[in-house]
Amino acid sequence: MNTNASVRNHPQLKKMFIESESRHLSNEELKLYCTTLPDHVNRAKAAHEIRAVQAEVVNMTVKEIFAMYPFMTYHKLADEKAHRDINYVSTYAVAAMLMDDPQWLRDKFLIWLKTILQAFSFPKRNKEVSLPTHHLVTLEADKMPQTLGRSAIYETYARLKRNFHQKLTPTTYALIEPLLQMSCDILASE
Repeated sequence: MNTNASVRNHPQLKKMFIESESRHLSNEELKLYCTTLPDHVNRAKAAHEIRAVQAEVVNMTVKEIFAMYPFMTYHKLADEKAHRDINYVSTYAVAAMLMDDPQWLRDKFLIWLKTILQAFSFPKRNKEVSLPTHHLVTLEADKMPQTLGRSAIYETYARLKRNFHQKLTPTTYALIEPLLQMSCDILASE
């Protein structure tokens, strides 16, 4: 993706991007996007595909993370907040993909969410619970500093990325993967 080529401020799309912030584009909005940017039809198809599987992927991610980390004993409404935050990361990543603007994702959303997440203490992983899937994600998360729960944050968003990889076509995953990786890296960084 090339931040210099961002379509976020395209005269015919700028208002639509502002009005759709924090949600997926509707079918009508995707149609306008395709009409306006015919060279970006693959991005609109990817956005549609991601929207179709996002709830399943987010639910799978929350289920895996909650099996490994005792979030419910640390925070009220942990389940609702986890679903909300993970959905937002996915939704904003899709918007950045459509805009062809990863810097917007970083500046508009990820830095803000990172600040919020760092205000909380997250539990350490229950070492007795080991999921057979995504073992490499856990090994990477174990390398993260335990301060501010970075390993829990890293593992959450690395598993989100991995779960999307399982559900999306290779073409769609190739478009969204850099943004999901950026989300993982920024949210778990110091």
